[in-house]
Amino acid sequence: MRPCFLVLGYGIPRNILTDENYRMYLKCVFNHIFAWCVEQDIWNPVIIFSGGKTDMVKPYRRTEAGEMVKLFRTLMGRSAVKRHARLWTLISETRAFSTLDNFLYAKDILRKRKIEMQSMIVFGEQTRLRRITVLARKIFKRSQVITIDFDQSPNRYLDPKFLTQKESEALRFDLVALQGQKALKKHRTLFKQKFAFLRQAGSDHHVEAVRLWWEKELQESLTA
Repeated sequence: MRPCFLVLGYGIPRNILTDENYRMYLKCVFNHIFAWCVEQDIWNPVIIFSGGKTDMVKPYRRTEAGEMVKLFRTLMGRSAVKRHARLWTLISETRAFSTLDNFLYAKDILRKRKIEMQSMIVFGEQTRLRRITVLARKIFKRSQVITIDFDQSPNRYLDPKFLTQKESEALRFDLVALQGQKALKKHRTLFKQKFAFLRQAGSDHHVEAVRLWWEKELQESLTA
């Protein structure tokens, strides 16, 4: 059995190697994993980076997972830690368009690769704590959630009431999707449409587009 870590993705910057948010996020993730390995004296973790083709820059080929791995490998290659991280296994999960899919596709990877999970530690963004925790408990038997307040973008500073409502409604979407394949298919279609909407809005209006999309979904859910 091997310790497993799941790193949730949050968009794709133009250059992840210099992006302030992702560097803060993945440096904290690295240190948490390193500290866990030191404490447990186990040095062969499986680290799954999850996130699909959410690129906002044409031709939209990059994935969150692929970009995160690119940055994380530079952190692993530092002289002070290189020998300690040589047995770390990095896996890219590149299909997910939502937090729910981050979990489901990661679990699918473990099953297909026949990796026996000792435990699952999930890393995510601070404002998503409750939703991530609920999903982790439902999908993995032995899980722990660590959230990091790394986001310095305007999205982090939206109205707290809106953020709370958005997360509550997103969790409701997720739990409904877990009720069957038809509901899950609808959920996946919805989130693919979200990224089509954001691309159409353009990078200059990204924050406003995120808010507008969620306000629309929240309003529709109240009148459904």
